[in-house]
Amino acid sequence: MNYLNYLYINQEKIIKELINHIRIIGIALPFAVIIGIGIGFIISRNQKMSKIVLYIAGILMTIPSPALFGIMVILLAPFHMSLGRPPAIIALVIYSLLPMIRNTLVAIHTLDKGIIESARGMGMNERQILFKIKLPLSIPIIMSGIRNSVVMGVGVATIGYYIAAGGLGYFIFAGLSRGRYEMIITGVILLAILGVGLNYIMLKFEELITPKGLKVKIN
Repeated sequence: MNYLNYLYINQEKIIKELINHIRIIGIALPFAVIIGIGIGFIISRNQKMSKIVLYIAGILMTIPSPALFGIMVILLAPFHMSLGRPPAIIALVIYSLLPMIRNTLVAIHTLDKGIIESARGMGMNERQILFKIKLPLSIPIIMSGIRNSVVMGVGVATIGYYIAAGGLGYFIFAGLSRGRYEMIITGVILLAILGVGLNYIMLKFEELITPKGLKVKIN
């Protein structure tokens, strides 16, 4: 079958699975950001706790994605959510935690302590220092962790095909099992475009929310 004919005949399916893929990432990302950055800020004052949390997050990230999806299916079975998007979304959140926690810790620990002391000297309380000093100054490094998680999530979400979550994994894995190269090529191209596109969008968002004084001007 001509490849262009395949795209024309299956355009509805392609759009549907692309939307499913984006939806899985789009739902998982806010949870991962809130949990990952929140944990990073909470444990930043306790070095021992930081090491323990990073160690656990590192172990979770080393679990092969098919195995983690399988674990989620088993754990969510009693709640009748073993198939579909819920296990895929939870697995994606877990995979995203390490880059976000690690980058948040790095951002906090590399802040100039003189700035924090100056803020305290001006009468700011800890909450004001967090939201007016630490968080704005940490944005570039934290956003780097978020971008890594998003791009990684584009690939990991393909495993969702095996648990009926939908997504672009359909074209790759179904194409492999059926020997349909046009399906595989479609999945690969869409994944590449999605990864590059989401990374570009996150870069623009980072540029938008980064304080002007922290932006690097390239002449």
